[in-house]
Amino acid sequence: MILALRKTTGRTGRFLGRALAWRAPDRQHAVVAWGLVAGAAWLAVGLPGDPAWPEAALAGFYLVTILAAICAIDARYGIIPDSLVAALAAGGLLQTYLAGQAGLLERGFEVVAVFAAAALFRASYRWIRGFDGLGFGDVKFVAAAALWIGIAGVPVLLLMAVLSALLSLLIMRAEGYKLDGQQAISFGPHLAVALWLTWIAGPLPFGL
Repeated sequence: MILALRKTTGRTGRFLGRALAWRAPDRQHAVVAWGLVAGAAWLAVGLPGDPAWPEAALAGFYLVTILAAICAIDARYGIIPDSLVAALAAGGLLQTYLAGQAGLLERGFEVVAVFAAAALFRASYRWIRGFDGLGFGDVKFVAAAALWIGIAGVPVLLLMAVLSALLSLLIMRAEGYKLDGQQAISFGPHLAVALWLTWIAGPLPFGL
């Protein structure tokens, strides 16, 4: 287990280093890496005025650690490991529990609804287009993310993830990649940075 943890930590560090420094093969994820850093800075600035800053700092450290590992693995292998999704879900469940046991049941229904909607979108996309537009790991990730931000935050998360992915495609285009309508990219890193920023921002005044 320790060996696996060291391997994951090393892989994550290399991914972030290359992406932040705009080095191949991870320069296309520069937006993701800098988004994680910007979110951490945003959280740090807001902590001094938060009465519950120790809990917020611990939760933030836990969340960004998992999300950075997801970014590194999905960018390299195109998969989001179930173990990391489970860790993400466990953290979100604990956060919900500590906020008040009464919200657990409601949040559970939200997670089921988000999972069903994401799975339906994935199946519909494949039926219409003839190929997958969203991996099943992405579906599970979005459901686990709902434990952290609730169903109200999911539309914002998806919008930010799509914008992040579009910026990455622009970087790839500038690097000389030939893109087409079936261009496959790892969506996990974009979901990860979107969850990070959505969680830090908290409830947004969009009527969601």
